[in-house]
Amino acid sequence: MKYEDITKIIEEKTQVIAEAVVDMQYRLQPGIWEKYGEEGRKLSIRDVTLHLPYLCEAVKASDASSFINYIMWLEELFRGLGLPENALSVNLECIRDVLMEMLPPEMSVITSEYLESGLQALGKTAEETKSFLHEDAPFSDLAKAYLDALLEGNRNQASRLIEDALEKGMNVKDIYLHVFQASQYEIGRLWHKKIVSVAQEHYCSAATERIMSQLYSRIFSTERNGYSYVGACVGGELHQIGARMVADFFEMEGWDTYYLGANTPTESILQTIRKHRADIVGLSMSVFFHRSTLADLIHAIRSSEGVPENIRIIVGGYSFISKPGLWKEIGADGMAKDAAGALELADRLVKGAL
Repeated sequence: MKYEDITKIIEEKTQVIAEAVVDMQYRLQPGIWEKYGEEGRKLSIRDVTLHLPYLCEAVKASDASSFINYIMWLEELFRGLGLPENALSVNLECIRDVLMEMLPPEMSVITSEYLESGLQALGKTAEETKSFLHEDAPFSDLAKAYLDALLEGNRNQASRLIEDALEKGMNVKDIYLHVFQASQYEIGRLWHKKIVSVAQEHYCSAATERIMSQLYSRIFSTERNGYSYVGACVGGELHQIGARMVADFFEMEGWDTYYLGANTPTESILQTIRKHRADIVGLSMSVFFHRSTLADLIHAIRSSEGVPENIRIIVGGYSFISKPGLWKEIGADGMAKDAAGALELADRLVKGAL
């Protein structure tokens, strides 16, 4: 039996499984869930359909740690929502029991092991993530002021702060790393703790991308170095600011860059690589359940006709930071934690230092 067979069945029956899980959870905890009404029920079903891909990918990769990390993240999220402590444990138990009913015994015993590992991780949540804008962080005063302006809905003020910093001699790369990146990490932390809303998170991200675009006259004026870079987010991946920052760093160092954005189809990536004879391809993945998609994409790049033989593939995103060895498992040539690290890694790769 292949683990892919388990995930295929779960993927095909996701909606049915999710509805059965919520039915069971509502029966076990009516006092918690019934007050949310029909709309709450729909949201609960949606949430289970989001949990299942993480379970599937963990099973497919034979990697319980990835599922445990997700559960620990989810536990903190539930706490931020003010839900009872046992809400998540009962949810996981219901998923386990429904899968025991819907899967053949030899398959459900495997999914049960992964769900039990998640249950055992509850209550052992890692130390709460500290602010990314702490006093010791470089340019933290500017980053705090920038984020405060965005959270107040004042994009123009945020933009003026960046322009003033540039006029005073601040380097564009420092703004990217210590203001844009740090504030994006911080807004993600605040959203996770339910201190800010989804709407605020989206506004901050959109505003930052727009302000980044206003700096392009400074970025696209560097003398070319003869190398070509293609950057993209794997299909299904919507977190794109990090990938865009990386592409801009390459542009600032004289690379010819072709940034394709979020949720890019494989064939579009391959066509761009062939057309521009890419030396380096940078791929971003924040969400672990896109692991198989990314592994398939890397295989396609390696095996497709017309792709440069000496092409090198680097990866980045939260999934690789939380699981440092993942880049080797999916066939990449290296992993970087940020744009500066990606540029350094690419330089070593094209010069044969790695």
